[in-house]
Amino acid sequence: MKYTGLIAVAAMALAACSSEPEEPAAEQAMNIDEAAEEFSKLDKPEPGQYKLEVEITSFDLPGAPEGALDQMKSVMESAYADGFCLTAEDAEKGFKEQLGQVAQNGQCDFNRLSVDNGKVDAKAVCALDGGTMEMTMNGTVGKTSSDIVADTKMKAQGQEMAMTMRMKQTRTGDCAA
Repeated sequence: MKYTGLIAVAAMALAACSSEPEEPAAEQAMNIDEAAEEFSKLDKPEPGQYKLEVEITSFDLPGAPEGALDQMKSVMESAYADGFCLTAEDAEKGFKEQLGQVAQNGQCDFNRLSVDNGKVDAKAVCALDGGTMEMTMNGTVGKTSSDIVADTKMKAQGQEMAMTMRMKQTRTGDCAA
């Protein structure tokens, strides 16, 4: 089904976003190295166990089967229901790896990206197979928590989808041994 495919693509793209706090402000497209330099302004996260809360606040997929929003919420909530462990090695990398995930290995440009005292503001435009995706992300990122709102608009395979979600990440302690 086309709708299931769009939902899956949106979930994957936003999952990448949620695993990293994102970006902000320049009015011309930034390459990945320029974006990485801007991201380096963020404090590196502390290693440990993290809880991730995902709340989908709006979802619009014209012609979607009944229950599509509930399906999306279920997928996103269950993907991180047990939280995740951020290892010391991953924490040391900072946000560069996550930036690469958001940039979809060069398929996305950051048209806006700014980091200022833990506040992020970003807009990325991505080429998808048969379409485009535009993501804006705004919020705060700290050593032990983040709170990001992501707005996503996709046009692919003759369909359009819009979704807004809030992702809150909080360190809850050390990783289980």
